[in-house]
Amino acid sequence: MSRPEPLAASTFSIVCLSSQDWDVPLPTNRQQIMSRAAGRGHCVLFVESGGFLGRHVWALARRPGRRSLLRRLTVGEEVAPRIRVRKLLAPMPFGQRYAFANRVNWAFGRRSLGRTARKMPAPRVAWIYDPRGAKALGALGEAFGVYDCVDDYPEQTVGRHNRALVAAADRDAARRSRIVFTTAQPLFDRHSAANPRTYLVPNVGDFDHFARAADRSSADPELLELPRPVLGFAGSLDPRKVDLDVLRRLADSFPTGTVLLAGPARGAYRSSMDELVSRRNVRWLGFRRYEELPEVIAAFDVALIPYLENDYTRSCFPLKVYEYLAAGKPVVATGLPELAELAPHVVLATTASSAVEAVGAALTHEARGATERQALAARNTWETRTSRLLELIGHEL
Repeated sequence: MSRPEPLAASTFSIVCLSSQDWDVPLPTNRQQIMSRAAGRGHCVLFVESGGFLGRHVWALARRPGRRSLLRRLTVGEEVAPRIRVRKLLAPMPFGQRYAFANRVNWAFGRRSLGRTARKMPAPRVAWIYDPRGAKALGALGEAFGVYDCVDDYPEQTVGRHNRALVAAADRDAARRSRIVFTTAQPLFDRHSAANPRTYLVPNVGDFDHFARAADRSSADPELLELPRPVLGFAGSLDPRKVDLDVLRRLADSFPTGTVLLAGPARGAYRSSMDELVSRRNVRWLGFRRYEELPEVIAAFDVALIPYLENDYTRSCFPLKVYEYLAAGKPVVATGLPELAELAPHVVLATTASSAVEAVGAALTHEARGATERQALAARNTWETRTSRLLELIGHEL
């Protein structure tokens, strides 16, 4: 077999290791960055490292799209120009919970990944979103590894074994990678102690997608009929993050308006949501596709990020911040110290009572600053973050 042709000096191949699949309803850093890297000429092998082989085989027998899954388990499937998706061949279950199963899965899976990766043009970079993927370093023919730490992964986990495994992998990925990217100051402080080539590159938003929501008439016609003011939140109603007490206080404090929620609720948390949405002025839309979100946000008078303050949210920089700002909406948030530097475009409240006051002030001056909010969002896009990350990697190459 002939060797792959080397890339031009300004480009490189990327082996992206992600526990999140490529096909997700709401794209995150993984899909946004890799799509734009491919658009700039970089070949991308996107490795879906979640799940294990038995689950995939069961899905082959039962679900639609079997040919797609079979391709991803074998040679990989081209999902867009210069982007090929491949499943990690992980033979043991509970690889995200137990260290032994994790070691076996990566020892087995890295061999087939290595064969696929080495067919890509050189130079190659291993781009890690799944910190457990550091176990594949050295087998991919890569020049070096890059750890893009966009969340506090240990704090996202549930269960003692899982947390210990992910915390150890998080440390290992930062130590073994040539470069570490972080999205929040606490993550930067953690990893820069072990790796001096650690950079703080905060999250951004899809400006072009959400800027159209600045025109309120572009909202879903049904939402335009809601009593105003409309205080809105778009995102997952996750019990680790969302502070329902803040939403209750806002609903009670603005009885003639509407608290509008768009997003799924997890498991038992749905029962907690039932009490909230029983209020006459609370409207819960459930899940909305990414393509539909601008039509929801356009109806907002004030955009909300009502988060709890805990070990997870202290390192959290939500993507929705710049999505809201791209729509020109005033933003009121709680529980997110990383957003303090975005004042006055984002007002960070510390209690439910101060959130009510902040929303009242935002409504008084709602029309002011919309242009400045959009200008700030236009400077913080997936294009600008992609450029920064590729620049740092290119410098190392």
